[in-house]
Amino acid sequence: MLREPITVRPDLVGEIVAREEAEFKKRTPRSHEIHERGKASLPMGVSSSFQAVPPYPLFISRAEGSRIWDYDGNEYIDFHLGFGSLLVGHSHPVLMAALRDQLGKGSLYSLPCPDSVFLAEELVRRFAPIEQVRFCNSGTEATMDAIRLARAHTRRDKIVKIEGAYHGHHDNVLMSTKPSLEAAGPARHPNTVPASQGIPADVKNNTIIAPYNDAEALDQILSEHEGEVAAVITEAVLMNVGIMLPQEGYLQRVRDITRRHGVLLIFDEVKTGVTVAPGGITELYPVEPDLICLAKSIGGGMPIGAFGGREEIMRHINHQEVLHLGTFNGNPMSMRAGLVTLTEIFTPEAHAHANQLSAALAKSYEDLIASTGLPMHVAQIGAKGCAMFRHERARNYRAWLEVDMELSFAYWLFLANRGILFPPGLDDQWTISVQHSQADIEHHARVFHEFVAEISR
Repeated sequence: MLREPITVRPDLVGEIVAREEAEFKKRTPRSHEIHERGKASLPMGVSSSFQAVPPYPLFISRAEGSRIWDYDGNEYIDFHLGFGSLLVGHSHPVLMAALRDQLGKGSLYSLPCPDSVFLAEELVRRFAPIEQVRFCNSGTEATMDAIRLARAHTRRDKIVKIEGAYHGHHDNVLMSTKPSLEAAGPARHPNTVPASQGIPADVKNNTIIAPYNDAEALDQILSEHEGEVAAVITEAVLMNVGIMLPQEGYLQRVRDITRRHGVLLIFDEVKTGVTVAPGGITELYPVEPDLICLAKSIGGGMPIGAFGGREEIMRHINHQEVLHLGTFNGNPMSMRAGLVTLTEIFTPEAHAHANQLSAALAKSYEDLIASTGLPMHVAQIGAKGCAMFRHERARNYRAWLEVDMELSFAYWLFLANRGILFPPGLDDQWTISVQHSQADIEHHARVFHEFVAEISR
């Protein structure tokens, strides 16, 4: 039975944060020490800006299966999994054996290897509407190359991206990832807000922002820029701001609208890929984009990216039209990792195992939320899920801005201090690997129950 939402006292949240932060610091002195040391040689003391989170980042020493250990030796059940890159889990024995074998044969050729053909064939088999694919080294590279290809195919310069979405850190898409409400402007026709300094002003003019789950607003934007837009790039399920599921019919409307305006549709499946279904988003939502971008879990934890689509689009990659280059593209370590992961480890049974555990974790959250009136909602799809401190489900970026971030921080600290590791962004997803167990889920659920008891005092 659903209860009326409760109000969590801010003073209580502050008390929990102070207590849990003190406990976190007590447990992790070596992480603090190495982070301070790192600041002398690394800006912010880390190698990627998202790693610099309060009170300081956890430094990791090793990982295996569903577990990960920090520099102080504290053990966690890992629901972070490299922002969803490790559906395979850590150090899977089948993958490790394959990588040791490949390392003995060489780690880099910069010449093609047979596994690149075998892996490309597997991606074509799994993902509609891919007819051809090219490999790169990250999700950022995949979206960058897909956009260049779309511009060449349409002979247009502008793109449309969705407000609140993240598609990597190249200039074209590092816009309106998490803008302030003041800077973002009108909800149905948002401003384009660069997320970083150092992006040339004229780049901003070629990136138009549209709201998520509002096909009519997209149609209007494309009408205003008729004949100028090469592509709409979007995550079918928005995953930079928790998990936002598409409203019924939204994706098909986007597909119909882009076709009517002669605009290519790019699905960024870097996070969804094999984590939501063996064949990705289009297996769950029968809407075919023109191009798909992949990375993260398709490589079993090795650096990898890929983009693909119909042959008529991909054939622009040649010596005269679109250049696609990279010394490490299709390198033998990543190709072997991807091939073994997709063909030997990600069996139908393995996918079902991870998805069932994810659904079970989501249900444990939902049951407790319903019985307590906790101002929280859960979104879950495949092996991924997310719980956000906003009573009603967020459907777009503007709604996500209403999530209680102080309460989210208390939640993250509380779980971490009890051996449950989530991504450090406070609003990010869990991923359940094929190596997680029912016991892992039950421990997570018990800790969440403890947290709810604390904030309900």
